[in-house]
Amino acid sequence: MAYLTKGIAQASELVKKFNRLAHVVIPGVVKWRYTFENDWSGDPAIFFWVIVSDEASEPRNLRQAKAAFIATINNHVDLPGEWGLIPYFNFRSRSEQAKLQDEVYE
Repeated sequence: MAYLTKGIAQASELVKKFNRLAHVVIPGVVKWRYTFENDWSGDPAIFFWVIVSDEASEPRNLRQAKAAFIATINNHVDLPGEWGLIPYFNFRSRSEQAKLQDEVYE
């Protein structure tokens, strides 16, 4: 029998939690989304695709913007503990996304 983590089996509940975070202002973050997938080793994971402002993407600011986003997620949802999902965070600047137009970030 296949075992589904809570994050996969009850994904709609997790989506509701993220929907409540949609209006939270995170310094430097322009837009974010997520996808549920297995990671490279086949473990259930959630991938965050985050667009930060060009100013926030500058080396002197990027660490703070990344930390603020990750802290916001971790303060509201215990992904590994409660939901059984390994979180992965991917960041891209607004201008980089405008140039590359990667659908996963949109």
